[in-house]
Parts: sequence; structure tokens; C-alpha cells
Amino acid sequence: MLKSYLKRNNLKKNLGLTLVELLVVISIFLVISSVAIFNYGGFRSSVSLQNLTDDIALSIRKAQSFAIGARAVGGDFYGSYGIHFSSNPTAQSLTASNKSFLMFSVPFGSSDKRYVVGTGSCGDSTNKCIELFSITTADMIKTITINDNSQTLGSGEYLDVVFTRPDPRAYFCYRTSIGGGCSSTIISNASITVSNGLVGQAERTKIISVQNTGQISIQ
Repeated sequence: MLKSYLKRNNLKKNLGLTLVELLVVISIFLVISSVAIFNYGGFRSSVSLQNLTDDIALSIRKAQSFAIGARAVGGDFYGSYGIHFSSNPTAQSLTASNKSFLMFSVPFGSSDKRYVVGTGSCGDSTNKCIELFSITTADMIKTITINDNSQTLGSGEYLDVVFTRPDPRAYFCYRTSIGGGCSSTIISNASITVSNGLVGQAERTKIISVQNTGQISIQ
């Protein structure tokens, strides 16, 4: 009888947690939660940057496919399609900046294959801007380089990547001002570097490279 009582009593003691055990469990939970929360911020930043990189690469590919297929936009057919880029931190109406880029069209037969800023809004008949892409996250276009990174565009300079039917190859128009003509510099490739907007070791970058052969790649 006594042995049975002691056995039941010991069983009840073993079913509970001591204060030390409870504190250990809580400490482990807090450590795991802290690590998860810290890594979630980095994961979210990485996903956001990858999304922007994919958006830029797909937009360039979209302009290429529009040109090859003579795609009609708003009932009109155009000879060339392109993407207009800049790393300018000061955004202007209907121009690219470090927080935006846009798709544009060039009329058939035009030898001036560059983006011409119009009036009104993007998408209407008063200008050749077809679609404006705004970067609403902390990410940004950090730098734009040409010819195997031998030259970096200044903050007030622009680059147009243009495709003309039926050629899948890319034509590059580099300008030192939005109203200027294309530079005589022969460009074989261009790279657009995007950043998560942070500095130091926390910064992450991705690079979209476009060759004059029409090849588009992400690094």
C-alpha cells in the first residue's frame, strides 16, 4: 500500500516542470524567435530586390518581343520599342530615375531611335511613353554602366535600350541630357545595377546585363 502511494506521488511530481526547466524553455524560444525575426527582414529585402531585377529584365525582354512581333499599342504599330533608364535621384515628369524606368516606342522609319519626352501622361497619344514602372520599395537603380563597366553614367545621364523589327539585337542610346542626341560612343553592352537601398555589409545588389546581340542576363 505504501509503495503504491509513493509510486503515485512520484508520478505526479514527474508530470510537472521545475522553474529552472521553464526558464530554459522560454530562453530557447526567445532565441529562436529573435533569429527568425532578424532573418525575416533580410529574406524580405532579398525577395524584393529579386522582384525588381526580374521586372527590369522582363521589361527589356517585353520591348524586344514587341519589336520583333510588330506589336500594336493603342491601335498603333511602331517600328521600334525600348526601355528608358537613368540613375538620376531627382525624378522628372515622364523620365527615368533611380526609382523608375519606362517603356517607349519609336515610329516606323525614324532614324532617331531614342526616347523623346512628350506631354500629358504615359500611355496617351501625346507622347511615346507606353508604360511607366515606379519602384515603390526601398530598392533602387544604383548605377548604369556601358562597355564591360568601362564607363559609368552620371546621375543626370540616360540610357535607352532599343529593339527594331525584325532584328532581335539591341541598340543603345547614351545621352548626357534628356534633350540631347545619342552619343557617338559605340556600345556593345550595358549593365543596370539595382540595390536594396542599404549601405555597408547590409547592401545587396543585382545586375541586369544586356548585350548588343540581344542577350539579357541576370547576375
